[in-house]
Amino acid sequence: MSVPGTYAVVLIAYFAGLLALGFWFNRRKRSRQRYFLARGDLGPATLGFSYSATQMSGSSYMGAVGTERLLGYNFAPAGVSSAAAAWFTYVLVGERLRRVASRIRCTTIVDVFEARYYGRAVGRLATAIMLAAFIPLIAAQLKAAGNVFQVLLGIPYLAGLFVFGGIVILYTVVGGMHAVAWTDLIQGSIMIAGFAILAPVAVHAAGGFGEMHLRYGQFNPEGLSFLGDMPALWVVSTFLVWGFFQIGGAPAAVTRFLIPKDERTLKRALVYSITFSSLIFAASTVIAISAGVLLPVLDEPDLALPALVQMLLPPLLGGVLVAAVLGATMSTIDSILLLSSSLIVENIYVPMRRRSVTREQGVAMARWTTLGLGAAALLVAINPPAPILWIVTMAFSLLASAFTFPFLLGVWWPRATREGAVAAMAGGAAVCVLWYALGYARHGAFDNWIGGLWPALVGPMASLVLLVTVSLLTRRPPANVDAVFFPRGAA
Repeated sequence: MSVPGTYAVVLIAYFAGLLALGFWFNRRKRSRQRYFLARGDLGPATLGFSYSATQMSGSSYMGAVGTERLLGYNFAPAGVSSAAAAWFTYVLVGERLRRVASRIRCTTIVDVFEARYYGRAVGRLATAIMLAAFIPLIAAQLKAAGNVFQVLLGIPYLAGLFVFGGIVILYTVVGGMHAVAWTDLIQGSIMIAGFAILAPVAVHAAGGFGEMHLRYGQFNPEGLSFLGDMPALWVVSTFLVWGFFQIGGAPAAVTRFLIPKDERTLKRALVYSITFSSLIFAASTVIAISAGVLLPVLDEPDLALPALVQMLLPPLLGGVLVAAVLGATMSTIDSILLLSSSLIVENIYVPMRRRSVTREQGVAMARWTTLGLGAAALLVAINPPAPILWIVTMAFSLLASAFTFPFLLGVWWPRATREGAVAAMAGGAAVCVLWYALGYARHGAFDNWIGGLWPALVGPMASLVLLVTVSLLTRRPPANVDAVFFPRGAA
């Protein structure tokens, strides 16, 4: 059998299994809340892997490996901080969000915003910002998958895009959160296995660690240190952005904190998340350095990983790693798709509808919305405007700017007010967009910023200032908010 044929057989079996899982969960009769959230139904391993697999994406495989191949260890702080993101989010907001979810009837993360900031105005603003970022995020993951099909299977980009997109959209539509979380567990396991196979093979092909670094020094002398020609501010900012700012920058992953039924489940999920992320990012760094040695000339940086797979692995193992790459994109697509659908149904459609929505009507609406959003993302992915990593980075920057501090101070600072939250979300998002626009106007590129300051750092800082200032100038929240979010005697 030819190499593309072997890849195709492995992927057909893999996709068939995912679809079967989606239809299995479709057999259950569920409410909209169970469809979107599956509260209390998922164990620590499923939750932990689902969080990290959602937080990562096709960028962790395709975009980040391609970028780190060019930058070398200069890019490593981004990987280290991404691995630490689970710790930041679990410790700072995880348990507090879980307790809130047990006190109020919530289906989406926006429901928590509405309860904390006592009004639908905050919810509508949060929904609008999230949806603006989510479509390009989904499109970026679909682009990553299309590239894999094109390089490894010889399938035209558009054909691979629609085959892959159709499958992931279908199992998300029919299976809801149960299917999403369980496929994340399966795909996360395949991710670890795939990188565990490729990393040592790539290092060996590059001559071993010593020879690999000598040869990489010829490819990129500045890339052998963590700083190189990068300012120290780069290291600090990447650690903050890809670690701490995941609190607001990855709302689809943070939604997982609304699911666990008790603190013990959440703590055990944290162990799975940190283990998962650390293994993936350590392996991806080694793979990226070896890619610089083995693929010194590469027209499309995003194709470094599939090109290595094709070069180094026998077809059967290569098929496993292809499944891992596609699993990374699937894990992000299905989670963002489901959250986007839940926002439209729960925070826009249901509140606007004057009559009550039956269980059957609600789930049907959820599925049609998920299908429509997936189709829109497919259309954007036909000709996306930038490399994968920068699409993801810009969308992440917008989300982090709008939501990091309204999330964080919302569960830690009783004085945060509705007016402060609106100012922080709108102002943080606006400053982020403005900073990208100013950088583009001056330098003609979205990755070169005014003063070298990353918009994902500037936007959240503006949001923090606005939240604190406006909150102190406005009336404190009503007592019923304190009763839910800051009950007496709670830790």
